[in-house]
Amino acid sequence: MTDANANANDPRQRESADAQTVNTAVELIVAGDFDQAEQLLVGVLANTPREYTHTEENAEGVSIQFWDQERFLHYVTWQRTQGLADRNITWAGNAYPRAHYYMGFISVKRKQFERAIAFLDKGQTLEPTNPMFVFEKAQALFHSGRKREALALYEQVTQLSPHVSGHDLARARRGRGFVLVELGDLDGAEAAFVSSLEFEPDNKIALHELRYVQHLRQGGAASIAQVVPSTVPGGPKCAACGNPFEKGIVVSMNGMPVSICKRCERKLTKKWWQFWK
Repeated sequence: MTDANANANDPRQRESADAQTVNTAVELIVAGDFDQAEQLLVGVLANTPREYTHTEENAEGVSIQFWDQERFLHYVTWQRTQGLADRNITWAGNAYPRAHYYMGFISVKRKQFERAIAFLDKGQTLEPTNPMFVFEKAQALFHSGRKREALALYEQVTQLSPHVSGHDLARARRGRGFVLVELGDLDGAEAAFVSSLEFEPDNKIALHELRYVQHLRQGGAASIAQVVPSTVPGGPKCAACGNPFEKGIVVSMNGMPVSICKRCERKLTKKWWQFWK
């Protein structure tokens, strides 16, 4: 059996290969080549299975299709704080939810807002726990004039969870603040920006917007409407060898959680949870 046939018959191997294609598309997006990125993403979308799950459990532990290192480490840290750090958690490549997100991202940049919403809604059905779809859909709604609908989306992200980090909560609150400014609710906007600082106290965007709220209160002219900027999540790099990877684990190094690739994991003499102190 050829490698191509093996990938076709093994959904996880196929998704790992498609995840590499999404990574290439992300590099093109960062470089501003949306046309070429979209061509690659359309090919990945065609492989999206009818029945999809981004989590797979077995006797050895759980494998999850994480988007980036930040989300992986947040999940593992959350598990530890909840007393659930006795399971082997493996990071696998995420292709299909990410491909839908980036098609939505490109569509927002092109001001094709209804098209963006369709991709983002589909992506969210594949991975409903990921707030990235909420944030990007809020962008599409806001810029198409549906500001109260955008506000309602930001208000959905309110609690820390295995898949929602403090950074996500801060971003959701900043999003609420931006929309409330546009709706003329300066008191509500100020409260939202202040509350976002609970998670990211030095965030320059929130601090700038608080000054802008005061500027408006003093009769200053309004500037062009903005909202929380879209982001392009980056890929992980192994803390041991420095190389990018699609599958990895987390260990504790000097008391801090770091991610390493599967190749470096094989050099360890303990499972990752045994490194936690």
